Amino acid sequence: MKPVDSSGNGGSRIAIVFNGSPLFTGSAGSGESNIRRWVIENDWLEAIVALPDQLFYNTGISTYFWIITNRKRPDNKGNVVLLDARGY
Repeated sequence: MKPVDSSGNGGSRIAIVFNGSPLFTGSAGSGESNIRRWVIENDWLEAIVALPDQLFYNTGISTYFWIITNRKRPDNKGNVVLLDARGY
């Protein structure tokens, strides 16, 4: 069964918590690079949010969450929201 949004269309939206590695590792043509390209070319990446350091107890790891969806609003098609929430 597909999830249904308020407009009655099927689709999903998920958030994935990552460190900075998936944003920056992998040379052109590598597995990491190809995965990022595939997600962006299919217009599934809705947003990337940079979270404050020290979010996980006693670590300085940079943390991000990616919002992936297959039901973007029409006015957001082809765009990715980059939100810097490190100051909060």
